[in-house]
Amino acid sequence: MQQGCFLQFAKAPRVGAVKTRLQPVLTPSRAAAVARTLSARVASALDAAPCGWDVCLVADEPEDPFLRELAARHGRVVHEQGPGDLGQRMQRALAHALRDYPAAILIGSDCPGYDPAYLLEATRILARTDAVLGPARDGGYVLIGFSRMHEAVFEGPRWGSDNVLAVQRTRLQALGLGWEELPPRADIDRPEDLWQLGEDFARRW
Repeated sequence: MQQGCFLQFAKAPRVGAVKTRLQPVLTPSRAAAVARTLSARVASALDAAPCGWDVCLVADEPEDPFLRELAARHGRVVHEQGPGDLGQRMQRALAHALRDYPAAILIGSDCPGYDPAYLLEATRILARTDAVLGPARDGGYVLIGFSRMHEAVFEGPRWGSDNVLAVQRTRLQALGLGWEELPPRADIDRPEDLWQLGEDFARRW
C-alpha cells in the first residue's frame, strides 16, 4: 500500500464562533462543546485507521489551547491553514502535503461517521485514480483526497451551499481528473443532526 498523509482540518472551538447553526437549540458554550467532541472523535478515528498513513492537524489557530492539547495527545504535527476562503485553504494544505507524499486526504472535523473501513477504502481509491470524494448528505463533502491535483481544483464551489459536491464533481471532470466516491456520510451542522452523536450525548445536552 502506498504511503500518504491524512490532514484533519480543525477550527478553534471558540464560544460563539463555532457551530452557530446549532445555537437555536444549544447555548454557544454547548455548541462549542459539540465542536470539541467532534474534533476529538475524528482524531481518534484517524488513530484507528489501519493504513499506516501519517496524520497532521491543520488548524485555523494552531495556538488554540484545545487544538494544541488535541495535537499533543494524538502525536500530531500541526500546520496552520493560513488566509483565504475554504477552497484556498484546502488547496494550500493538500498541495503542501503532496510535495512530501504520493497521496493526501483532507477530512473535516464535523463528521462522526468516519470508521476504519471507510478511511482505508479512501486510501485504496487513491492507489488507482486521481481523487477521492466522501459525499455529505447535505450536498457537500466530508472528505477529499488526491494523488494528482490541479491548482484550480477548488475554484467554483460556493462554500456552505447545498451544491458544493455537484460543483466539485463538475470541476474534477473539467480538469480531466479521475475520481471515485465513498458512501455518503452525515456531518453535524444543524440541530436535526445532533442525534448522530448518540443517546448519551443527547441526554447530556
